[in-house]
Amino acid sequence: MRIIILNICFIAVATALFRMLIPENSFKKQIGFLISCFFITSIVALITNADINFDEFTGIEFGTESNYIDFSEQTTAARKRAIGEEVAARVREVLAEHEIYPSKIYVIVNISGLYSISINEIRLVLPPDADFSLASVITEREAGRDIKVTIEADPEPERTITPHISNSQFIQ
Repeated sequence: MRIIILNICFIAVATALFRMLIPENSFKKQIGFLISCFFITSIVALITNADINFDEFTGIEFGTESNYIDFSEQTTAARKRAIGEEVAARVREVLAEHEIYPSKIYVIVNISGLYSISINEIRLVLPPDADFSLASVITEREAGRDIKVTIEADPEPERTITPHISNSQFIQ
């Protein structure tokens, strides 16, 4: 009986130490639940003298040779495209109110590893007869001063452009 009580005390101290090591994040409740399950399982095993074998969990391989599908690049590209399309549509809408119709709108979108989204540049390609300074003022007012606005003359104003994406750019 004395050994069981000492083991229960040891398990309680170990559980308390594990609880102190839990970081303050969104998984705190789940990790606390797992530690509580460990505590209860250990107590039940001591009382019933059960031999609990966790060997089936040790065979799982977490190395680099495991076949994982990484969707992060595809999701990032899709998110960049969606953000670029939304920004381009808004810029096109605001410029259309002033009768300025860009041939192309380039929106350079970056999504960092921490999922921080930033728009670095909006580049407008306008027909040669468009008001470049008014387009620049309107786009800067809409996008904000932190975003670089570049305006170019369209060398071929009549050609048809198809949307596509390349690296960190949405090109329309």
